[in-house]
Amino acid sequence: MIPLRTSRRMWAGFTLIEMIVTIGIIIVAAGFIAPAVMAIFQDRRLENAAATIITTINEARSAAVTKKQLHSVIFLRAGVRLYRHPKGEDPGGFVGGIRAINVPGADHLSYDMPCARYLAADLATQLQSQIDGTNQDDWRPLPEDVFITLRTDGTIDFGTNDDIPSYRFNNDPPSGGDLILRQKGDTRVCFIDIRPTGRVASKVGEEFE
Repeated sequence: MIPLRTSRRMWAGFTLIEMIVTIGIIIVAAGFIAPAVMAIFQDRRLENAAATIITTINEARSAAVTKKQLHSVIFLRAGVRLYRHPKGEDPGGFVGGIRAINVPGADHLSYDMPCARYLAADLATQLQSQIDGTNQDDWRPLPEDVFITLRTDGTIDFGTNDDIPSYRFNNDPPSGGDLILRQKGDTRVCFIDIRPTGRVASKVGEEFE
C-alpha cells in the first residue's frame, strides 16, 4: 500500500501575494456592485413611500364603497391621513395617525403635488384644525387643507385640485403625475397618477423638464 503524501502546499495556506490579489479583486468587484445595490435601495425607498400613499387612497376608496360613506385622504408634508366623513349617527373622524413616507428619524423623501400646485415645501406640516387649536376630537379637513375625497361609487372628487392628464404619466419615460416623490441625492423620481375613477398607479423614472 502506497502511503498518501500530503502536499506542503496544501498546508501552507495563501501566500501574501495571493491574499493581496484576492483582496484587490474583491475591492474592484465591490466598486462595480455598490452603485447598483445603492440604486436598488433608493428605488425601494421611493416604491415604499409610493405604496404608503397608494394604499391609503385604496383603503379610502374601499371604505367609501363598502360603507357608503365619504372618505378623504389629506396630504401633509410628512405623509397622508385618512378621514371618515360623518354619516348618520357616526360623527366621523380620522382613521389612525399619519401614514409617513419616511422611516422614523429619516428625512430622505419629499413630494410635490402638481395637481394642487404645491411644492413639497409649501405643503402644511399639520392639519388646519390643529393649527387653529381645535380639540382633537373635532379635527376635520378644512378648505385650507390639501385633500381628495373618495365618493361612495369609488370615484374621486379632486375638489379644488386638478387631475394631471394621465397621458403624461403614461409616456415612456413618464413626464408628469398628480404627485411626484423625490429623494435626496437621487435624480430619479416616482410619479403617482391619481385617476378620477379612483385608480392609482406609480412609476419610477428620470424627470425631464
